[in-house]
Amino acid sequence: MDSMTAVARAVTSAAASAAGSTRLPAGLTLVLVAMLISVIGIWATWQHSRGGATALAVATGLAILPWLASSQSLPDRLRLAMVASSPLVVAATAAVAVVWSGRAWSDRGRRLIMTGLGLAIAGAGVQLLGYDPFEHPSCQQLCARVPSILAPVMDTRPALGLATALTLAAAAVAVVAVMATARVRLVSAATLVAVVFLGALATLRWLDFTAIEPQLSGEPLEPLAAALVGAAAGLLHLRIVHVRNAVERLVSGLSADSILGGPVLDVQFAAEDRWLDRTGAEAPKTAPSRCVELYDGPTAVARLVLRNRVEPAEVLAGLAPATLLALRNAQLAAVAQARLTEVRASQRRVVAASDGERRRIERDLHDGAQQRLVGAGFQLRVALADAVPDEGGTGADRLAVARIECAESKVREALAQLRRLAHGIFPGVLVDEGLEPALVELVTASDVPAELEIRMTDDVAPEVAMAAYAMVAAWLAGIAEPSTTTRGRIVVLQEDGTLTVQADLDPGGAVVRRPDLIALSDRIGAVGGELVAEGDDHWTAVIPCGS
Repeated sequence: MDSMTAVARAVTSAAASAAGSTRLPAGLTLVLVAMLISVIGIWATWQHSRGGATALAVATGLAILPWLASSQSLPDRLRLAMVASSPLVVAATAAVAVVWSGRAWSDRGRRLIMTGLGLAIAGAGVQLLGYDPFEHPSCQQLCARVPSILAPVMDTRPALGLATALTLAAAAVAVVAVMATARVRLVSAATLVAVVFLGALATLRWLDFTAIEPQLSGEPLEPLAAALVGAAAGLLHLRIVHVRNAVERLVSGLSADSILGGPVLDVQFAAEDRWLDRTGAEAPKTAPSRCVELYDGPTAVARLVLRNRVEPAEVLAGLAPATLLALRNAQLAAVAQARLTEVRASQRRVVAASDGERRRIERDLHDGAQQRLVGAGFQLRVALADAVPDEGGTGADRLAVARIECAESKVREALAQLRRLAHGIFPGVLVDEGLEPALVELVTASDVPAELEIRMTDDVAPEVAMAAYAMVAAWLAGIAEPSTTTRGRIVVLQEDGTLTVQADLDPGGAVVRRPDLIALSDRIGAVGGELVAEGDDHWTAVIPCGS
C-alpha cells in the first residue's frame, strides 16, 4: 500500500511539475495522450500476439519513467535511474515487432535480441553510474547533485557520450533485428520509426549538452515512441477486424439463401434442359410470371422469383458481385445434388432389379428343381426299399443297394444346397424379426470368431436392414480360412438418424479374400449410404435410417 501511495505521489508531483513548467505547456497532455494510445495498442496487440503485447507494455512503462523523474518526492538516485532507463526503451520497442513476427527465438533472432538488449543495458548502466545531473548545463529533467560513481574515470559529458553511443548501437542492432524478422509490415514500420526516433532523441540530447535552453531534446519524449507503435498496433487490429468481417460477410453471402428475403421469393437454377430448385429437385420448366433470369454469357445460370410490385431492374441493380458468385456456386451445388440423386435412383433401380431377379430364381428353384429333386429322392427311397436283398441275396443285389443308397444321399445333399440357394442371401428372419436377430444368427453360424455389439433404438426400413446385413455377410464371407487366433469385431450403432456398421478384423494368420464390392456399394449407395473399405481388415458403412 505504501508503494502504491509513493507511485501515486510521484505521478501527481510529476504532473504538477509538468503543468507548472515553462518547457512545454502541453507536455502533460501529450504524455497522457501517448499513454492512452499505448494502452489501446497493448490491448490490440494482445489479441494477436501476447508476447508482443508484453513487450509493448514494458516499453510503455520504461518510456514513462523519464517523465516521472521530475517528481521531487522520489529519492534523487531513483530519479536518476528513471532518466537512465531511456536506452532500455529502444530494446523493448524493437522487441514488439520481433516477438510479434514469431521469429524471436530463432538463432538469428535470439542473437540480435540479446545483442541489442546488452547494448541498451550497458548504455543505461553508464548513464546511471557516470551521469551527474547537477553538472548538466540545462539541468532540465533532473536538477540534483547525484555524485557520479565513474567520476574518477570520466566526467559527466564523456559518460553521457558513451551512453549515447551505446544507445545508438542498440538502435542500429534493433533496426537490423526488426528488418530481419519483419512479418507484419505496419507494426514493423512503426517500430523502425520509433527506434530511429529514440536514437535521434539521444543524439540531440548529447549535441545539446552545452545548450542552456534546449528546445525538444530535453523533454521526456520517450512515450511518443511507444505510442507510435501502439497506434500502429491499433490500426492493424482495426484492419484485421475489418477484413475478417468482410470475409465473414462474403462467406455468408456465398449461398443462395443470402439472396432470399425482401424482393426475392425463391431461386431456381439452370441445368442443361431443365430447372432445379435449391435442393436439386426438378422445378417447373415454365417460368413464373414475375422473375429475372441471370446469364453467364449466353448460358442461363439462375432465375429469381420476385414478389409482386417489385421491379426487375431494381433487383438487377442491387446484385453485388459476391451475390452473383453465390448464385453461381449454388447452381453448381444444385446440379451436383441432382446428379447425385440420379445416381442413387439408378442404384436403387439396379438393386431392385437384382432383388427381383433373385426372388424369381428362388421361386423357380423352389417350384421347379427343388420339387423334382424331392420326387427323385422319394423314388430312390422306394427303390431302395424294394431292392433290399433277403438272406439269400447275391453280391450283385447288395452292390445295387449300396449304389441306390449313395445316390439317395447325394440327392439329399443337393436338395439341402438347393434349399439354401433358394433361400437367398437374406434369411427370412431378417424380414420377420429385424436386423438384430438376423445378424446374431449370421455371426453365430459363421466360422469366424467375432464379437457382435448392437446398439439400436428403433427398427430400420427393410432396404436399410438388407444393406447392413449384406455388408456384414460379405465381410464374413471374405475370411475364407480363419485360424485359431483370428478375431473379429462388428459394431452396429444407430444414432442421430444414421446407422453405422463397423467391422474390424485381427487376421491372426487367416486367409482373407476381398469380395467384389461393386454390388455391395451399389446396394448401400441406393439407400443414401456410403461404404469405406480400408484394406481387408476394416470396413465401415454409414447409412441414413431416418430415425
